[in-house]
Amino acid sequence: MKKQYLLLLTVFILINSINAGAVTASDSIRNKQRPPQFIGLNGAGGIVIPTNKYIKAGNSVPAYSSFSLKYGIYSEGDSWEDIAYGMPYYGVGVYTAKYFNKSALGTPISLYLFHGGDLKTFSPRLSLKYELNLGMSFNWKPYDAFDNPDNIALGSSSNIHVGASAYLKNRLSEHWDLHLGLGLTHFSNGAQRLPNKGINLFAPFVELVYNFNYDPIDITGRNLTPPPLDKRIDYDILFTSSSRQIRVDTLGTGLPYREIDKNFKVFGLSYATMFVNSYKYKWGPSVEIVYDESSDVKVWRQIHPEDGQYYERVKLGPVYKRFSIGLSLKGEMTFQRLSFFANFGYNLLHGNTYDFRFYQIIGAKAYLKDNIFGTFGIRASRFSKAQYLFWSIGYTIKGRPLSKKDKYINHIMPYN
Repeated sequence: MKKQYLLLLTVFILINSINAGAVTASDSIRNKQRPPQFIGLNGAGGIVIPTNKYIKAGNSVPAYSSFSLKYGIYSEGDSWEDIAYGMPYYGVGVYTAKYFNKSALGTPISLYLFHGGDLKTFSPRLSLKYELNLGMSFNWKPYDAFDNPDNIALGSSSNIHVGASAYLKNRLSEHWDLHLGLGLTHFSNGAQRLPNKGINLFAPFVELVYNFNYDPIDITGRNLTPPPLDKRIDYDILFTSSSRQIRVDTLGTGLPYREIDKNFKVFGLSYATMFVNSYKYKWGPSVEIVYDESSDVKVWRQIHPEDGQYYERVKLGPVYKRFSIGLSLKGEMTFQRLSFFANFGYNLLHGNTYDFRFYQIIGAKAYLKDNIFGTFGIRASRFSKAQYLFWSIGYTIKGRPLSKKDKYINHIMPYN
């Protein structure tokens, strides 16, 4: 339960960060009492992607259907930040789904945050948009060796909900919009409890939206052009804390199962050099140093000489085998106070051979105060096998402008 509370706390922090960003951007010129808002009803029907043997067990690709009720707040278009960041919108949604095997998977319910914005505007009535989701899902029926042995996809009743979609927005009238799009959704617990093969979904969807307090500002003739961005290099330092479970080889150990019900500590330190060339994104190389207790662990059953009972013995591997050092390429989509990032990396020093050398990291980042930020995300390999969820705290060192003029000024008048 402690980890679930931490996950909910992370979502709460992100909600407050999003709200703070929305208020800061809109209060600069706002003359309205209430921001433009909307309520949406989303219906989707698609397939469960066969990424593990549980999903592949049937003769055909299994189907699912889902519904979401959403509440959100629009940008008003009355500041250059709104224009620079693609007229972002934010909100919260409730999700439920019906799966191909209700007896094994249950009927999950999710509470999630969403963030979206413009990709391309074709006309005042038609535009292409994106949306990202992050939240917690509950009410799953997890794996149980006796009562639910088929469900190797999810080992816990609470799981992370991650989603991404692209859609066409058609404005039907003053108050009504129709959205048609495609979405990807992922559920897993990030190896907090095994088994954890995960559930991956792909589906087209239809969404009907009702807008209220919505009075679009005519930006014609207004100077809302974003000011020129001084290109620079930022430096992110990040400390990570987490835990994970692993599967072990049972040959010669006396163990009847491969999943070990023990959480091993994971700590990480990363340093990223980020090239800031746009308001919307930044990218650069990153170094990840990871300490993982589960590396080269030995587990076996042994009889106690005094009471004659069998006990599970766990012996950690040598300290030097618990470290990994990886190089990755990191990309980050940035907004006022929130961003989403992804890393694609390779371990040069590969301590935990249980994992693959190639790894992926995806997460959300929220600035809490000035240059201090918090992140929440998941590290995986093979784009599907979760290693662990993580919570991080970090600090951004903002670099100097890189323009020739600024370089000359900085040369004759160095920074203090």
